[in-house]
Amino acid sequence: MVEKLGQFKIQQMSFMLMAVVLLFALVAMFYITIQYRNLHSLASNLEENKAILMANYISGATEFSCAGEQYCIDSDKLIVLENNSMYKDFWPVAYIKIRKIYPSGEDVICNKANYPECNLYNVYSNNKIKSQNSIGTFVALCRYEKLGKYPNRICEFGKMIIGYEVK
Repeated sequence: MVEKLGQFKIQQMSFMLMAVVLLFALVAMFYITIQYRNLHSLASNLEENKAILMANYISGATEFSCAGEQYCIDSDKLIVLENNSMYKDFWPVAYIKIRKIYPSGEDVICNKANYPECNLYNVYSNNKIKSQNSIGTFVALCRYEKLGKYPNRICEFGKMIIGYEVK
């Protein structure tokens, strides 16, 4: 009888230890799940912040800007840079588009043949990134046209749209 009682206490202890181990395993899995969600949202926030910084950088970059002015984009340069293969790995974003806001109308993608009678510039596109979101900033789209004897700078209202990867 004493032998069976000792054996019963050993069984109770082993079941109790297994229950404690399972409880800790469930708590650890719950903790890891929460940390993974936080890490996932942090990665998405970092990508969004990178896109915001890229929008500010690009609006003042010499490749785009009007004589070094901030938030002024030279649309003549955009036509030259449009999907240029030289810049395919240069921009760490999913895409760069610039759309004329005013005068508004149907989207006409700009190229050398229909410039300046268009309103959407596809400057860069990274086809490797599948899951995307975008953020934008307002800019002035300026170009030079010869009116009379002298070239005049004509500016229009536009929006730069930067696409970024959603993690």
